[in-house]
Amino acid sequence: MNMIEISDYALPAIGSGVGLSGVYLALGHGDVYAIDSRNADDAHTLLRALATLIRPLTGVYRFKGRTHDLRKYGDMLCCKRLIGYVAPDAALISNLNVRQNLLLQRYYYENRLDIDLDASVLSLCDDFGIADKLDQRPAGLNAMEIQAAIIIRELTKRPEILLLDQPENFIGHAKFDLMVEIFNQLIDDRLPIVFLSHDKRLVRRFANKKILITNGTLTTVILKPT
Repeated sequence: MNMIEISDYALPAIGSGVGLSGVYLALGHGDVYAIDSRNADDAHTLLRALATLIRPLTGVYRFKGRTHDLRKYGDMLCCKRLIGYVAPDAALISNLNVRQNLLLQRYYYENRLDIDLDASVLSLCDDFGIADKLDQRPAGLNAMEIQAAIIIRELTKRPEILLLDQPENFIGHAKFDLMVEIFNQLIDDRLPIVFLSHDKRLVRRFANKKILITNGTLTTVILKPT
């Protein structure tokens, strides 16, 4: 079963992009797609559409085999909570501290506030160098620390799909080995991934399929068996 399937999708032109039309894309377990696009805005638009952050001009969105009406908030929410989205336009809630941002989804679904971060999340915070910033609000963090908190939040909500826009900018080249370790674990778990990266090492090492975006059209290429 495909985790996400979009068909006959048309997406608007945003920024310097030309938009996309006639898009079909299926994302299943074990798929690791790298996006190859001359226009970063069109690539980002596709990621946002997969994350249900952009509604298509036309087309059908299916999540785990079920067709969803993205005009309905409930339909969007039930998909969105299972999709990890790490991109420059992702944000923390400014009036909550980092710890509360990382716990927010658990607060909601467990319906309780007397919980704290578990050991695995604290370990990630230490790996990313923000363990001493958990009780600060986002305004007290630098840009790299905010991005680290976002990727920790998305990873630890246990997503069933992960969408990444230039992850090398979130972790920094000094922590490339950490990115490799994270990717290896996600791939071992056969988590479907779509990512845009200008770091050819990530593409060569991890992608088994490629999404080519050219002049508003999308094609896919198999790079290696899944």
